[in-house]
Amino acid sequence: MTRLVLCMASFISHNQWRTIMTQRFSLLFLITLIVFPLVQAQHFYLDINVDVTASRFNPNVDPERTINTNFRDDDPFNPLRAKLFPTIKFNETFTIEGDFLFDNKGKRFDRTKGNQPFRMDGLFLAVKGLLRNNLNLWFGKIPTPVGTFSPRSYSHVNPLIGWPLAYHYKIPYNVFTASSEASNLALRDNNYGAGTSIYEACWITGITALGNVNNMEYMIAIGRGTLTNPEASANKGFQIAGRFGYKFSDNIKTGLSAGIAPYLEYSTGLPTGTSLRDPKHIITGIDVAIHVSNIHLSAEGFYNSWDTPQYQNEKSIHAYTWYVEGQYFLFPDLYTALRFDRILYHDITDPITGQKTPWGYNVSRIEAGFGYKLLEQLTIKAIVQQNFLSNPNSNSITILGLQAAFRFEDFQTLVGWDAKGQPSY
Repeated sequence: MTRLVLCMASFISHNQWRTIMTQRFSLLFLITLIVFPLVQAQHFYLDINVDVTASRFNPNVDPERTINTNFRDDDPFNPLRAKLFPTIKFNETFTIEGDFLFDNKGKRFDRTKGNQPFRMDGLFLAVKGLLRNNLNLWFGKIPTPVGTFSPRSYSHVNPLIGWPLAYHYKIPYNVFTASSEASNLALRDNNYGAGTSIYEACWITGITALGNVNNMEYMIAIGRGTLTNPEASANKGFQIAGRFGYKFSDNIKTGLSAGIAPYLEYSTGLPTGTSLRDPKHIITGIDVAIHVSNIHLSAEGFYNSWDTPQYQNEKSIHAYTWYVEGQYFLFPDLYTALRFDRILYHDITDPITGQKTPWGYNVSRIEAGFGYKLLEQLTIKAIVQQNFLSNPNSNSITILGLQAAFRFEDFQTLVGWDAKGQPSY
């Protein structure tokens, strides 16, 4: 068991502040195993997702080809992906949970450092069942605290292949340095992005409190980095974000989300007297989920605001993004699904012409398809994703996808290990 833990800890990346923090949590990981009084009673569990995907793109050129690609080139349409979910359970209160990604096309954020097909997305200590089971805590590299798609992003839950625009689409605004209007409008016109509304593919390091009180559910997180730019941990600021939900019944739920954080990574371009942590990213959102018989409906909407003290006129820019998703089960193992998705941008003043212009080109997306659960561990998905952009130079992107999504729960038992991490023979 100790060898397994050491192996898990060795996967930690080496990227400046995030590297130091993940190394500290890995040290906590090991120390906990050594000093925890119930170390002899610990249990190990491993769930694995494996996705094999064939895709066709039109046009099949960059940047259109990368409309679903994250900053480290991981993409739900890439040919081979795997998610590993290890859990070490000490007792009913303490567990350590991980989220590791393999993507055959994954790279490092800094391209000069080469490929990185395997990385750690999450690793946290969970403390459960406090205050009469009304409070749980996570410490470490923690899941996205806003909206409801984060736990639905995994291939065994997501009825389609792609993700909603709000959780990955790269907006034409530089969230790393304070770029001018002209520079960001050039990103827009060339169909390149340098930020997101919510970057689901990269979790931040911090603390989360979550739980349920009667029909209310809550999740509040504070940490380094931001939803729009996890690399902003370098600015030494903190993000505060969370969601409050209400369950009307087992079939109808709704919630409100919000978050605020300094989003810039570097002070380059900021006007005199403006500090690195002054410009903020603010997000608010609403979500609804309805499950009735063989119909599952989900909808979310978000408002985003980025402070822009470097701009000549507008001191903030704004965007809305929302989606509606439906899943209909024709038979217990066969379903059809549809998601309609949009991101809409406000206008800014073009510093060259003096005219109003949208700071980004609106995007509309329709993704539809079928899913068939061929085996308990295998779902086959066939989808078409159609993207419509108001960019006059690139206004239509079509993706066809066929995916075999495998789900192996308690994988350790399949390789001859029992729940205590011991050989079963």
